[in-house]
Amino acid sequence: MNITELSIRRPVTTIMLFVSMVAIGLIAAFKLPLEAEPEATIPFFFVSLPYPGSTPEEVERNVLRPVEEAIATMPGIKSMNSRANAEGGTIQVEFSDWGRDIAMAASEARERIDAIRDQLPDDFRRYYVQRWSTSDREAMSLRLNSEEDLTARVDLIERSIKQRLERLPGVARIEVEGVAKQEVLVALDKDRLSAHGVALNELVQQLQAANFSVSAGQINEAGRRLRVQPRGELLELQALRDLRINNRGTRLSDIAEVSFQPQRMNYVRQMEGRPSVGVDIYKERSANLVDLSRAVRAEIKVLENDPAMRGIDIEIADDQGQAVTTSLLKLAEAGAIGLLLSVIVLYAFLRHWPSTLMVSMAIPICFIMTLGFMYFTGITLNIISMMGLLLAVGMLVDNAVVVVESIYQEREKFPDQPAMAPLSVPGTWRLPCPPARCATAWCSCR
Repeated sequence: MNITELSIRRPVTTIMLFVSMVAIGLIAAFKLPLEAEPEATIPFFFVSLPYPGSTPEEVERNVLRPVEEAIATMPGIKSMNSRANAEGGTIQVEFSDWGRDIAMAASEARERIDAIRDQLPDDFRRYYVQRWSTSDREAMSLRLNSEEDLTARVDLIERSIKQRLERLPGVARIEVEGVAKQEVLVALDKDRLSAHGVALNELVQQLQAANFSVSAGQINEAGRRLRVQPRGELLELQALRDLRINNRGTRLSDIAEVSFQPQRMNYVRQMEGRPSVGVDIYKERSANLVDLSRAVRAEIKVLENDPAMRGIDIEIADDQGQAVTTSLLKLAEAGAIGLLLSVIVLYAFLRHWPSTLMVSMAIPICFIMTLGFMYFTGITLNIISMMGLLLAVGMLVDNAVVVVESIYQEREKFPDQPAMAPLSVPGTWRLPCPPARCATAWCSCR
C-alpha cells in the first residue's frame, strides 16, 4: 500500500494528520527565529598581539616570528598573513577546509601560543584569538549627540546607557566608541629628576611595586583558616602624589605633575559637525534578532525620559531587526501576489473551481508545515530560506496541477469508481511531493 492509496482509504487519518501538522506549524511560526541571513562561519581566525611603545621591526622580530612558527605547524592552513606596526602585530590564518571547526582551531592556536610564551618579551601582556561568523556583526548601532562634549562623560554613558542595555535579554555585549577612558597621567620634569637624583628606571620599578594586590596564602591558627592578601593599591590621586620614591623623602609630586584626564584618542567621531558617541549592540547567537530590536527600542524610549539623559539625543543609525522584518514582509507580499496570480492562471486553464481550490489550498498547507519542520530542525527564517520557500511554491504548483489533471482524466474513464482514479495513474505516485500528492489525490476523489 503506497502513500496515495493509504490517503484515499484512510481519509479521517489523513485529515487528522494534516490538521495536526498545520497546527504545529502555526505554533512554530510564531517562535521561529528571524535572522538577516543563515549563520556561516568563515574558515579563518585572527591573532591580535598588542605590544605598544615598540617599533615595527621589534614587533616582527620578537613577537610575530615566534607566534608564526608556532601556528604554522597546524594542519590544513591555506595562507597566513601578518602585519606589524608600532602598536603590535596581527596574524590572519585561513584554512582550506570550509567544514573545519574554527572554534577548535582557535583553541589549538591558543595552546600553541601559550607553549612558546617564554620566548616572547617579558613585558608582553596578553594576546587575543578571534574568529568571525555572520552572527558576530552588530545587531543595532546607536549614535549619541549633544550640544556638549560627550567624549569626557564616561561615567554617564557607562551607568545610564551601557549597563542598562546589557541587562536586556539577548544582548551579548555593548561596545562604546568615540569616548575616551580616564587615565592617570604622570608628566615628569627632566630638570627635577636630575636635581633630586632620581633614575627613570628606578622610578618605573617603584611605581609598579607601589600598586599591587596579590595572594600570600593561608594561615591556620586555633582551628581557623585565615587568608593573607597583601594590598598596596592606590585608591586616591593624592596618595599617588604623596608617594615617596627614595630614602631622602622625595615625593612623586616633587618631580612630576600627576593628573587624571581622558586618554588621547587617535580618531574623531562627529555627526553634523558635533562630537558623537557610537554604541554598538551585539546579540547572543541563540537570540531572536527582531525581539532584541524591539526590546532595545523600548529601552531607548525609557532612556529619553531619564533626567540624567537630558540634552542627549539617541539616534538609531542601523537596525538589523527592522531591516529583516521589512525584507521578510516584502518577500511575503511577493509570495501572496504569486499565489493570487497562480490561482487566476490555474482557473483560466482548468476552468474548474474545485480543481483550482485544491491546488491553491495545497500551497499554504505545505508552507505552514515546512515552517514547523524548520523550527524543530533549528533552521532560522531568513532571506535565503524565505526565497527557497517561495521557489518551492512553483514546484508545488507544478506537481499539484499534474496530479489533478491526471486524476481528472482517469475519473472520466471510471465514472462509477472515482476512488480508483488516482490509483490507476502511475504518475500520481511517482511525483516527489508527498504532502501535496496526498491532499490533492484525496480531495479529487470526493
